[in-house]
Amino acid sequence: LRELKITAVYVTHDRIEALVLSDLVAVMRTGQIIEVGSPKKIYFDADTRFVADFIGRANLVKAKVRAHEADRTIVDCGLGTIACQLREIPMGDEATLCIRPEFLRIVQRETADGANILKGRVESLVFIGEAYEAEIRVGTERLLARFDTDTSLEEGDPVTFGVDPSHCLLVSI
Repeated sequence: LRELKITAVYVTHDRIEALVLSDLVAVMRTGQIIEVGSPKKIYFDADTRFVADFIGRANLVKAKVRAHEADRTIVDCGLGTIACQLREIPMGDEATLCIRPEFLRIVQRETADGANILKGRVESLVFIGEAYEAEIRVGTERLLARFDTDTSLEEGDPVTFGVDPSHCLLVSI
């Protein structure tokens, strides 16, 4: 279609199909368009909790904005204090923290600044071929994570993992 310079509207309920085929994605809810953007924008930088959850698997955690730094927004939530992508959300306001399972990484030792280092316990671990999917209990929250097949984790094991602040997205409640 691009070579023919033809614009087309393609309607699908398959999120993978939408992300693969589109230059621009419009997400609808109850007959209304609620967000429009490139596939990467919609997946990595959604504006709302609904879109973040709809477009792909996501850990969604209620959070409260604690502070803004030069390039980060700091929130308090059931995981502890988390550094996120900078968002213009007033201090004290509530938001939803969105972390995709593929961005949680096992760490052997804590970083110097300790940013976004979480300690939890593996509640379930399922082999899915190319990876393991794990449910990890951290504080009051349960997170879904994807780990490489060479992990030595087992159910019940303690685990320390981290997530880069650039992969911690704040969206509206």
